[in-house]
Amino acid sequence: MVITPHLLAGAAIGAHSPNVWAAFCFGFISHYLLDSLPHWEYLNNLKLTRLIYFVKIFIDFIIAMIIVSFIAWPLKLMIIFGIIGALLPDIIEFLHQSCKIKIFRPLSLFHKKMHYYKRVSLFKGLISQIIIVIISVIMLYWG
Repeated sequence: MVITPHLLAGAAIGAHSPNVWAAFCFGFISHYLLDSLPHWEYLNNLKLTRLIYFVKIFIDFIIAMIIVSFIAWPLKLMIIFGIIGALLPDIIEFLHQSCKIKIFRPLSLFHKKMHYYKRVSLFKGLISQIIIVIISVIMLYWG
């Protein structure tokens, strides 16, 4: 799943959380739940250069943060912790794959187990993500 739905879901969770730890924990759990849905990925092509990989991630992150900032400015600490929790599984996966940090292996294996890996067309794969974005934006707006 691309970053935007994860980040927006984490922000929405944070907006409705009673404290930063609940925001973080539920944001973290949401990542795995969202990854278990059929979805499209823009990073499936392993032939991407590292620069293109990071540019896509950066643009995706910036778009999501602009949306969150526009709806929920100033950002509450709970929203920030929800976002961190929601993005942490992908950060851990990156550190495990790129830096070979062995302590992250169990979480990497769990991430792979939870992830929906069947090839999904762009149209079908974006539907679940668009629904998540819409629900998250609505929840964030009324948070």
